Amino acid sequence: MKHFQIIFSNFVSPYLQEANSKERPDIQLKIDHSFDVFENSRNICGSLPLRTELSETAQIAALYHDTGRFPQYRQYKTFKDADSCNHGILGARTVLKHKLLNELPRKQRNMVLGAIAMHNRGQLPSFISDDLRICTEIVRDSDKIDIIKVLIPHMTGLQAGNEVPLMGLTEKKGEITQSIIKSVASGKQASYNEMNCLNDFRLLLLSWAYDLNFAWSRKEMIKRGYVETLLGQLPDTGQIHALHKPIMEQLNS
Repeated sequence: MKHFQIIFSNFVSPYLQEANSKERPDIQLKIDHSFDVFENSRNICGSLPLRTELSETAQIAALYHDTGRFPQYRQYKTFKDADSCNHGILGARTVLKHKLLNELPRKQRNMVLGAIAMHNRGQLPSFISDDLRICTEIVRDSDKIDIIKVLIPHMTGLQAGNEVPLMGLTEKKGEITQSIIKSVASGKQASYNEMNCLNDFRLLLLSWAYDLNFAWSRKEMIKRGYVETLLGQLPDTGQIHALHKPIMEQLNS
């Protein structure tokens, strides 16, 4: 696994070196995120009775899942897919273009490419194989758990340079988009495309409780205090308070 970490580091290094002082923190954020998602995937795989090959495939996919973010940011100066391109598909194409995983057997490489391409989809297709589904779900859970960790400091003003990580969304005190809170209240994952302010983004992150696939991920969301932190940043209303119990029941399931 160390070998693939070195390949990844060698791939991202020029993006960091060629970035200007304003861009460099955004690039470093995605590099750090990639390795943290990899660590999350190791924990999830360790909690499951997986074949060694499938476990390794999922971990490689987790490390490379955001490969598309680097050429995306270089060209568009944003991580917002709606304003640029689908970073999952671009990631799979980038891995192929640069032959980053050519040392993997074809079947294993194809599974990694599939997981990269699909990790950011709203829902996974019903027709994919069980192995590809598990692999992609591990990446998706690992990604979500780390994204919340990354974004909370930006949302609380504890970290400067918020524009790119927060997709240009700003604090609008007391505002909430009703379609977003309706999704969370009905136990569904909210949509990026409907977000209009930071409160919407906080609700979207909370809605991920309903899209976590593994017990490790659900327990980690509780352990890290994400629910209380995000709810505490939202307006103090009955509509918001009513979200806590069902979310916690879902995470404890």
